[in-house]
This record gives sequence, C-alpha cells and structure tokens, in this order.
Amino acid sequence: MEKRCDKCDSPVGADQAFCPTCGAVIGMNLGTTQAGGGWDLASTVVGPHASTPPRSTGERRAPPTRPEAPKPPPAPAPRKGSNTILLAVIGFVAVLLIGGLVILLLLNSQR
Repeated sequence: MEKRCDKCDSPVGADQAFCPTCGAVIGMNLGTTQAGGGWDLASTVVGPHASTPPRSTGERRAPPTRPEAPKPPPAPAPRKGSNTILLAVIGFVAVLLIGGLVILLLLNSQR
C-alpha cells in the first residue's frame, strides 16, 4: 500500500517525513490526532535516522533560488591627502604636552 499526502493526495515514499509536492508533514492528520487516534511520531522525524537509507547525490533536489537583494553601494574611498593620520599625531602630542604641564604644575605647587 502506498502512502499518500493528507493535504494534496500525492504519493509519498515510505521513508519521507514531508510531502515532496506541498511540503506538508506526513502522518500528522489533525483530525485523528485531536480525536485521540494517536500520533505517528516516527513518520514526523526530521533528518536521517536508522530506518532511512542514505540518499545518493542524484536524488537531492536543488534548493529553491531566491531573488538577490540589492547590494548597498560601496563605501567611498578616502580622499588623497587625507589628514586623518596627521590629526591623530597632533592629538597624541597635545595629550602628552598637556599631561606634562599638569605634572609640572602639581610638582611646583608642592614646594
């Protein structure tokens, strides 16, 4: 006896947990589950398990393609003659000078 999908009635292999046509979970009929008919947990297991033979590469379907999102524009390149390095050096020297002056003032005020 062949298994069939409860949603679209297409044929389903005995080792498949999902319908290859509509993607519905096989063996989860809400009418029988809610009526106390039980739940076939073995047919809803996702992924390979001991009763599933390994697939060959020919059986795998290609994943669905999604349209590509637009790429953001590239960041603008820094201008030639940019002063960022010069500003960093000037800032470092200023911090050293101010720190040295503060230390000199503290030493002179203690005398």
